Amino acid sequence: MAKKNEKSDSTALRNVYLAGFMGSGKTTLGRLLARKLKLRFADSDAAVERLAGRPVAALVRARGWAAFRALEAKAVRALAAGTGRVVALGGGVYPSRRWRGLLARTGVTVFLDCAWPELEKRLKPEAGRRPRLAGPWPRAAARAKTLYARRRPFYRLADITVDTTGLSPAAAADLVRKKL
Repeated sequence: MAKKNEKSDSTALRNVYLAGFMGSGKTTLGRLLARKLKLRFADSDAAVERLAGRPVAALVRARGWAAFRALEAKAVRALAAGTGRVVALGGGVYPSRRWRGLLARTGVTVFLDCAWPELEKRLKPEAGRRPRLAGPWPRAAARAKTLYARRRPFYRLADITVDTTGLSPAAAADLVRKKL
């Protein structure tokens, strides 16, 4: 894309990066969007799991966050080297200054915004399966809400913002497609 939020024929050749907090719909919406755009779908957390040979939660428990971030860096670089993909980014990728320049050069970034009360409802059933949600729910929710508040200003730097609050994944994917 030539400039922020301008349409371009190059969209099909570049990557579409979906950024947002856990539970915002990156993976679910990403699969739908990829089908609609006739692009391949990739998920950075799934790429990390393939590299690690185990789920992200098990990797973090066994080897810690530094090991996870090292594998995530390898995965993000590999995904950005390709073209024609819709990529669901791990929640911590886009807020990191380390990646924003690379992502901007290799595609268009879309922030899937979602209000905290809805995110909390989406995340509660995930407690224990996501490393950031370890421990009793009230404490895990409080930690997640703090992290959400810290990351949100960085997500808002994306090229496009789509509020997924109250939208079905299909409706949100249609909205993203229109904004692209």
